[in-house]
Amino acid sequence: MLTLIDGLPDHVIGIRITDKLRADDYEKQLIPLVNERLEKHRKLDFLCCIDGEWKGMEAGAVWQDLRLGLGRIGHWARLAIVTDIGWMENAVKLFSVFSPGELRHFDSDDYDEARDWVCESGRARIGIALDADTGILVLEPAADKALSEDDFEAVGKAIGHYLEDHERLRGIMIHSRRFPGWRSMGALFAHLKFVSSVHDRIERLAVVTSSPLGSIADHVLDPLMLAKVRKFDYDERDQAMAWLKEP
Repeated sequence: MLTLIDGLPDHVIGIRITDKLRADDYEKQLIPLVNERLEKHRKLDFLCCIDGEWKGMEAGAVWQDLRLGLGRIGHWARLAIVTDIGWMENAVKLFSVFSPGELRHFDSDDYDEARDWVCESGRARIGIALDADTGILVLEPAADKALSEDDFEAVGKAIGHYLEDHERLRGIMIHSRRFPGWRSMGALFAHLKFVSSVHDRIERLAVVTSSPLGSIADHVLDPLMLAKVRKFDYDERDQAMAWLKEP
């Protein structure tokens, strides 16, 4: 049985599951609601609470679940599964690696934390500073915060606004002690999409980091971008900025 959770922001769909899921739960409640919300929001967040011992799904419900998940695979941002069922916690950890959005497990006692997480706004965690006079963008990812789709969306907006009035961006500096990685497969694809959209409108890229990955940046990124790419150590920020400003 599926019931909707009230009192959540419009971009969040919350459901509570007890007993067994049926095809009608999807056809009459969940799928129409998802379609309605996607008319207003590009991305949705999902809060799923499973109470007690879940008794599985009817065969028809399995099909509807696949239809909903795969048919809307690019439209899920954050998905929180709240349950004390041990095997489901392990399943969430496994599938989180492949999830297009951010997928996390929460114990039932942590419901408030799960709700706050999916309801959170202003999710970008990357430092963004664009000097309109020099045309240089400085990005500072937190070393302990994996990059998310929200980060790339925020960076894309900053660059997009600048390129509305300018032909090219003079340079980008990525300054981080180590590469933070991607929070989800969706974040990785957002990264690749971002590179594809701006690679021919950037003159120089300075990768300023102590990460071993930075040492291969000029060999890996250079063929992918029309910009000149150069690696600097984390403490060489001033030298990197001087290089970006060179005529």
